Amino acid sequence: MKKVLVVAYYFPPVAASGAMRPLTFCKYLREHGWQPRVLTTDPISVHPPHPVDDQLSKKLTEDIVVDRVPHGNPLRRIISWRDRLRRSIGGPQGADRVRESNMSPSSTGGTAVTGESGTAVGLKHLVLDGLFAYPDPQCAWLKPAVAFARRWPRAEVPDLVYATGGPWTSLLVGKSLAEHWGVPLVVDYRDPWTNNPYVSFVSPILNERVKQLERAVCRRADGLIANTEELKCQLQLSHPEAAQRTVAITNGFDPDSFPEADATGDLQRISSARPSDGVLELCHFGTVYGKRTPAVLLQAVLDLHREGRLTGAQLRLRFVGAWDVDDPRCEELARELEKVGLLTREPPIPYQACLRQMAGAGALLVIQPDSPLQIPGKIYEYIATRRPLVLIGGEGATANLVTRNQFGVACPNSGERIRELFLDLLEERQTLRPPDPSQVSRFSYRTLTAELARVFDAIVTGASVAKSENH
Repeated sequence: MKKVLVVAYYFPPVAASGAMRPLTFCKYLREHGWQPRVLTTDPISVHPPHPVDDQLSKKLTEDIVVDRVPHGNPLRRIISWRDRLRRSIGGPQGADRVRESNMSPSSTGGTAVTGESGTAVGLKHLVLDGLFAYPDPQCAWLKPAVAFARRWPRAEVPDLVYATGGPWTSLLVGKSLAEHWGVPLVVDYRDPWTNNPYVSFVSPILNERVKQLERAVCRRADGLIANTEELKCQLQLSHPEAAQRTVAITNGFDPDSFPEADATGDLQRISSARPSDGVLELCHFGTVYGKRTPAVLLQAVLDLHREGRLTGAQLRLRFVGAWDVDDPRCEELARELEKVGLLTREPPIPYQACLRQMAGAGALLVIQPDSPLQIPGKIYEYIATRRPLVLIGGEGATANLVTRNQFGVACPNSGERIRELFLDLLEERQTLRPPDPSQVSRFSYRTLTAELARVFDAIVTGASVAKSENH
């Protein structure tokens, strides 16, 4: 059996969305002649901190070795030392918190700092980001991870290295080890790197350096995998020299988490999006954060309510998971809708309980504006439950997935269009129907892992990666 090293910074028991893809590939690769070994970090070191779910690790057989390499966080240590020093001399804690936020790396966008000139701000971000967040805030894992694996005896050297990102430090670890051992490298994009609307540096110098870094990784890679067709096309345009080595393998769902769907094709037993009480319930599971804000949706629903066209007896928005929206207006809208029974917010629940609740939902809500190349990983679990989807953000990869496979409806993130959609649904001019089981089965990780193995086989035998792609 051939050996593959899977480099994945996020991996169970860390319960990050990015951990699910490498976990499930590892689970099924042995069925296709590949024995995986995983190189990851440990739950204590993982940055930013994530919850731990030990049940996820039990999805792997005991013969799969998982090496967990810890790493430090230099910026966190510096801030801690600085805070202890300020406390020892009686510095004001409120000022400390402001200064700490200004000392944080800016790789998620950055903000202007009051009282400093533009030049000073730019220089500070260049220094801090260059030291602590280049190419990403997980950069401190690079050296210990590479040093750890380089000590392996020759008998443990893999036939191929597969590295999945982000964080992009994982790709650098994979590139370094593949070059050291002289074995092929496959890089897996779960998100765009330099074309990512959610991540950029304040400094144009660092943004250019990251582009150069990505070009170097793509030139070295024997195969590039994108998790959407749209991202695949973008990679081929950005890296034409690697176009023939680039394929698309989507995210998916683990069929073992949905045994009834996998065995009988009849997990979905609720034919209508409306439960017996007649309320159209749209459920969102997972964290609400950043640009994935429901503000436009909430405003449209509140406007309909104020006009007397919508009540809590007709519609219910249910959010299950962390609510991490840093937008006072969005928070105000959510509270107003809660008061009139149109919205509920509930804390996160364990993974398996979450899947069960998805399967019993009236319809499943997806919020994905301004992300034309990306598809949220949670949507594939939505698909597995065979509940109809309502997407707010009707453009790009996610909208194409929903409409192409008839998984539900895709609506632009426009207040007027959202109003029209809800009125059509409530007045039954438009209906939400469960998707076709044959469309759902295409996104099983058992099927997708077979595609990944074909890419691996093509690379080690010298065949064309592009011809291994299964459409």
